[in-house]
Amino acid sequence: MNKEKLRKELRLILSKIDERQRSEKAILCSKNLINLLKAEGLLSKDINLGLFAPLKDEINIISAVEKEIETLSFPSINECGEMVFRESRFEELVENTSFKVKILEPSLTSKIVQPDVLLVPGLAFGREGQRLGRGRGYYDRYLENYNCITIGLGFNDQLIAEIPMEDHDCHLSWVVTDSEVIKV
Repeated sequence: MNKEKLRKELRLILSKIDERQRSEKAILCSKNLINLLKAEGLLSKDINLGLFAPLKDEINIISAVEKEIETLSFPSINECGEMVFRESRFEELVENTSFKVKILEPSLTSKIVQPDVLLVPGLAFGREGQRLGRGRGYYDRYLENYNCITIGLGFNDQLIAEIPMEDHDCHLSWVVTDSEVIKV
């Protein structure tokens, strides 16, 4: 199956998860993520966690993470049109369209950082660290030069057997869902 057909199929699957299920799954995913970070010694005050302000169909673990981790950063676009991460708390994010969709982003005056651990959204994930994004390539271009821990975060419904990968596609270190934690 090609990437566009797969994206369409995953959007349909995600649209069928109602708000109650979404909330329940987010709580379970948050617990799995926090347990992983604790087990790997990644809940230190020195850790900068890169995360994402979720779109409507993405998992939202922000409140659970904010309780556990002091320094957070979120994606933004720099003056060259490249994705960067800027230090920010969730409540400081502002609505912007620099990613070609309406999304919450840090202020452009926020400090640019490289997160120690990066939570990565996606439409689908594979058990060998594969990821299918939304097709704009922002994360793949960022991950080309990122050498720290990457964790794909999503619903168990987003785990699929085969994701077509191209040379520029990057593999993740871990995949965390509401029902399991997969080390790659």
